[in-house]
Amino acid sequence: MNTKIYDLSFKAEYLHPRHWPSWLAILLVGLLSFIPAALRDACADLMALPLSKLNIKFRRKVLENFDKAFPRLTEDERQALYHRFVRVGLKVILGYGEGFFRSRNYLRKKLIAQGEEYFEAARASGRPIIYLGSHSWAIDHSSLYLSSHGVKGCSFMHTSKNPIFDYFMNHIRMRFGGVIYERSSGIKPLIRNLHQGLNVLFFPDEDLGAKSAVFVNFFASPKATLVVIPKLARLGRALVLPMFGAYNEQKHCYEVIFSPAFENYPSGDDEQDARRMNEAIEQGLQGREEQYMWFLGFYRTDPPPEMLEKFARPQDKQTAADGEGEEHER
Repeated sequence: MNTKIYDLSFKAEYLHPRHWPSWLAILLVGLLSFIPAALRDACADLMALPLSKLNIKFRRKVLENFDKAFPRLTEDERQALYHRFVRVGLKVILGYGEGFFRSRNYLRKKLIAQGEEYFEAARASGRPIIYLGSHSWAIDHSSLYLSSHGVKGCSFMHTSKNPIFDYFMNHIRMRFGGVIYERSSGIKPLIRNLHQGLNVLFFPDEDLGAKSAVFVNFFASPKATLVVIPKLARLGRALVLPMFGAYNEQKHCYEVIFSPAFENYPSGDDEQDARRMNEAIEQGLQGREEQYMWFLGFYRTDPPPEMLEKFARPQDKQTAADGEGEEHER
């Protein structure tokens, strides 16, 4: 498997007319990055309600994930959560140009941390660190916080169909140093970096299929969960430090919420280690459910039939039992 490192150099092909709409979008967010965040956010507040009413595939996918994760939500609660989800997403998107166009000093004022003592304790340990991130709207601001505070390391990315947006996004991610590998490169370059004392930023919460995964609960439903993190921690002799990126709507800035580094990890039990990882993401999301990219395929893969009983929710078992009782009476 070839190691592919993203090349940040500007290519002449990027100037082709077919890419002009993408450059126009980047110019627009660049202009917005110099507008006060409170004004941008007020615009997002106005746009969020009508946009959240549109019956589009995006909305249906998000609500489907809500049903998997939070089956006890009422219809009104689902719709209210979706509205908040759209509102936060708009605020992050309208401010994305800040990471590309604004100064390091400006960004450090816009990027604040909770649990900073856990971040500093992990760095003081002298061990390489695996920063366990998740796919929140502010995912790239987690990277910015780390790199702007001198954390040197690497991460993965998946090449999109739009090379201009890849160029823009990866410039933000690597603005203050670091390396990004194409996801198809595998984990060997990450292990090599850990052995060299560098760090890894990893976002393992998407469902990428049953291969190299185990089925454990993520909120109320089972999810094919990668077991890469415990493998990396073992082979790289690294600490695992959970972190969650969020947009603070009151302060109009970005927060990175750190939790204590995992102890006695990995345990040697893949299911236990995967569940521990999911629990860390759930804790980061608690009270911030609207911050997550619920449009992604978090529950793409169904567990095999023989495992369904293991993951049946109590209400599902009761419904099945009631049905059997009715059938027996007939």
